Amino acid sequence: MKSFVFIFLMIFSPLIISHEIKTVVVELNGLDYVNDDLTYGNQILWIPEIDEEVVASGSVQGFLARYKKGDYPDPEKGFDNNEQRWSHLPNLSLYFDEPAFIYLSHGNGYVRLSYQSQVSIQEMIDYTSNRKLKIVIQKNDSSSF
Repeated sequence: MKSFVFIFLMIFSPLIISHEIKTVVVELNGLDYVNDDLTYGNQILWIPEIDEEVVASGSVQGFLARYKKGDYPDPEKGFDNNEQRWSHLPNLSLYFDEPAFIYLSHGNGYVRLSYQSQVSIQEMIDYTSNRKLKIVIQKNDSSSF
C-alpha cells in the first residue's frame, strides 16, 4: 500500500502542484546600512515578483556574478572563458585580507543582502559593487487542490 501511495504521488503531484519560476537580474550598487565598525551592512533590493504567495510557500535563491580574468588585482585569478559563472549565496570569501560572509533573506516585495565580517566588510562591498545578482524566485501554486 505504501508503495502504491508513493508511486501515485510521484505520477500525479506535478498535476496537483505547479511551480512557476522567475529569474530577475539586478546590479548591486552600494549598501543601505553599514554599522560604525564596518562589521555588518545590508542593502535592500525591491523585487515586486516576490509576493505573499512566494513568502508563504515558495522560495528565493541568490547567485552572485563571478569575476572574470583581469577583474582581480591578481591577473592569474578568475576564469578565461566568455561564459558567465555564478556563485550561490550564502557566500564566504576567504580571498580577501578580511574574510566576509554575504547572505540573502527575503520578504514580501524585497530581498535583503547582508554582509558580515569580524574585521571589516569593506573589501566585500568593493567586490560586489557593480556586480550582477541573479535572483531565482519559485512560486508554488497549490490552488488546484
